[in-house]
Amino acid sequence: MQWEYKVVAWKNAMLDVDSGELEELLNEHGKSGWELVNIIPQIGSYAGNVTTNFNQIVFKRVKD
Repeated sequence: MQWEYKVVAWKNAMLDVDSGELEELLNEHGKSGWELVNIIPQIGSYAGNVTTNFNQIVFKRVKD
């Protein structure tokens, strides 16, 4: 079995207020056969403050 992967940048915060949008994104990809593999925070810092600038959302599905 071979896999293909897709990475989507999620620029919204991971807060309760954004959960509906995230669920919509995940369900949209799930309907096309994509399975969530991981959410990778892209962390940066400025003047000693560490923040998550955005997240990489990684999906996979069986390659045809």
